[in-house]
Amino acid sequence: MRRILVAYAGVNGMTRSCAERLAKELKGTDVTLCDLEKEIPSISDYDVCVAGSCVRRGKLRPAAKRFLEETIAGESDCPTGVFLCCGFADRFEEYRDRLIPKAVRERAFLISNFGGTLNPAGKPFWDRLWLFFARLGVVESEIDDGEYTPTLPAMNPENIGQMAFLARTLPLVQK
Repeated sequence: MRRILVAYAGVNGMTRSCAERLAKELKGTDVTLCDLEKEIPSISDYDVCVAGSCVRRGKLRPAAKRFLEETIAGESDCPTGVFLCCGFADRFEEYRDRLIPKAVRERAFLISNFGGTLNPAGKPFWDRLWLFFARLGVVESEIDDGEYTPTLPAMNPENIGQMAFLARTLPLVQK
């Protein structure tokens, strides 16, 4: 049975929710979920690794950044997928190219945006203030010819499904 590691780091629960949804879609595999904020796993015990992080104020979580730089970039035989949870889909390519190490980008089987949230509920004052202005930008960008149809970010199940399909079906490297 294919052993898949889903390692993630997040702040508000969206990244964990995306990782859990991915794990559910990886039917027929042995999936291990790992919160990088609590531990850094060895990927040598897995056939496939999927690593994810939220993008917060234009940065990855420090634990995810370390994991990508130190563990994934140096491990050449474990197929790896990467997901970001970012509330600004239009900035995904910029985040991907700036935040994910080149060595990881070049060998990842997929780098995808699993969506994000701009929900200020329960956040500290400065986070709520930042999110208020971030949401204004999203809402204003939705005004077209006087019509107002705001679409705030949410989870992207299609991208999660694509990652799950590839992680289940890609050819594995013999160890």
